[in-house]
Amino acid sequence: MTVNGRESIWLLTDRRLSFKTRAPKDDARKVMFLETTDGVAILGYAGLGATALGTEPADWMSAVLRGRNLPQEQSLDVLAEAMKKQFPQHMVGMPGDGGPAHNVIVTAFLGNETRLYTIDLVFAPDRKSYHFRYTRHVIDKPTPATPRPPRLGLGGTGALYLIQDKKWKRPLLRLVRAYDRGQVSSCAMADHLASLNSEVHLGISDKSVGPRCTVAWRNRKEGVHKGGGGHRFYTGTTRDANSLPLPTIANGMDVSALAGVMMPHMSKMMEAMQAGDPPKELDKDELNAELARLPDKPDENLR
Repeated sequence: MTVNGRESIWLLTDRRLSFKTRAPKDDARKVMFLETTDGVAILGYAGLGATALGTEPADWMSAVLRGRNLPQEQSLDVLAEAMKKQFPQHMVGMPGDGGPAHNVIVTAFLGNETRLYTIDLVFAPDRKSYHFRYTRHVIDKPTPATPRPPRLGLGGTGALYLIQDKKWKRPLLRLVRAYDRGQVSSCAMADHLASLNSEVHLGISDKSVGPRCTVAWRNRKEGVHKGGGGHRFYTGTTRDANSLPLPTIANGMDVSALAGVMMPHMSKMMEAMQAGDPPKELDKDELNAELARLPDKPDENLR
């Protein structure tokens, strides 16, 4: 689910990974952030949770855009083309009856404008052919002076549950309007979205939506909140103690990979300070050697 406000954009995904022959796991991320010179986007998805070798699409999307300092829409074009080439071979064996589907939903600020995109790959029931679509969504009735996206975007099996009874819709939109005016906190908004995921998990019959979820958000750069954002993990309606990093590409730079190298060095320095020892100097040679080993070129192969 995405919530596309005037001052903020939000994305909610569950964390369930389903398998054919074993119990599901609830530790997937299903979210990545994309920062470009002209905007910021949050990408989430439903469908293929991981390949047979364990690669999560969030990591693959990050690898595709790594090293590519492109504008936002050009980045999404590249991602859509790579998905069309790489995903079909990994989707034919997905669990479940009928034709498998993978849906990427993107909520974004392009400049100061809110945008909503989807990238959809859907197989026929016999799994021998598929349909691919990459779409920007706008409201056309009534026609506004500036095209704007729907306030909400839904995807995955959870969408089928939510559209049966839309009583949740008005309170959610009321809350995001309050957040966009600075009247409620990001925690209140994130907690509300987590409660929706919990409701879907408990109500959906096939248990394809798990109890754990991720809520991610970004604020309009020149808006009420002056940019920024964050993400939280939940188990049911309870906030997890730790929110691990999510894949992030900023102007072609793999921020998550850089943080993964830097954090152990910073942790050693902090541990020394907390123990009352003299702070350890940063081993620049070791750090530079580790940074040099990080991949910095795009990789479109989904393994």
